[in-house]
Amino acid sequence: MNIVYHASDSFAKVTGTSIVSIFENNKDIDEINVYVIEKNFTEDNKKKMEQLADKYNRRIIFIPMPDINKSEHLHLKKIKEKWIFDSYCRLFLDKLLPEEVEKVLYLDGDVLNTGSLKELWSLDMGESSAAAVIDCLGEKYYELLGLGKNARYCNSGVILFDLDKWRKDSMGDKVRKYVHDNNGYVFFMEQTVFNAVMQGKIKILHPKYNTYSMMQTMSYEDLIKLRNVKRFYEKKKIDEAIKNPILVHMTSSFWIVNRPWYKKTTHPMQEEYKIYAELTPWDDPMEEDKRNYKKKIIDGIVQCMPKKIVIKLVSIIYNNSRVKKIQKEALLYRR
Repeated sequence: MNIVYHASDSFAKVTGTSIVSIFENNKDIDEINVYVIEKNFTEDNKKKMEQLADKYNRRIIFIPMPDINKSEHLHLKKIKEKWIFDSYCRLFLDKLLPEEVEKVLYLDGDVLNTGSLKELWSLDMGESSAAAVIDCLGEKYYELLGLGKNARYCNSGVILFDLDKWRKDSMGDKVRKYVHDNNGYVFFMEQTVFNAVMQGKIKILHPKYNTYSMMQTMSYEDLIKLRNVKRFYEKKKIDEAIKNPILVHMTSSFWIVNRPWYKKTTHPMQEEYKIYAELTPWDDPMEEDKRNYKKKIIDGIVQCMPKKIVIKLVSIIYNNSRVKKIQKEALLYRR
């Protein structure tokens, strides 16, 4: 089994916790190779990850992270200072990983493995070069992307790649062309590009393979209402994912104070995360609260407000204000 992450040094501890969760829940798998495309990892953090691999008799291979925007001639536009293009590395794994890697499971560093990956790894992908879980996206965003009726917009935090087919289909060239056709402006970053170039060709996974935080903290009905969703899983499958998740994507949400690796958090995965974090070589894997004063006040207000009112307000922002902002930016930067 081949697993791949990409991470900066500041996310090494969280990624290390994800790695140990895989090792713990897949002890019956003979071989697990973990590739970490790392950005400026300290030698100490590399050593700690190597200690993890040695402890479980697994392999970990470090690959220096390139400046993917330059190396692949993407010409992405940095509209906001906080925009970092490292996440595009997952779309060029066919080049970044050794040629002998024919199949690989890409995971974001904030994904926790809570069950066996055998079934997922043995999945018959048919004619598809990638498999993923549908994201909870409103119809207005499908229109913005120009996605057809048969398309399903998927979350890029967990992707099972058939790299042989990805190479044969020249997906890297298609990624580059999409970015160029949009004059270097892409909202939702690499996730949008992934869905656009793979439109209608992504193998859809059960949501238990990418159970993100909004599924865990909101009722199915509220989630559908919040995002004005038409193309999503039926309630039964979401309930199954919440009850028995395999890969939990510990994303942020307006209804959660901090993510689970912070000492002060309301995240539903906080206790389970601590269990795996304590199995890592890091002395203090839990981080201090980094929210500024303004963020703390906003979080406090949200926690005190009735949930129905919060959902209505966020829905207006998500389905109207945000859409208009993206449309305005697209007109400006895609000229």
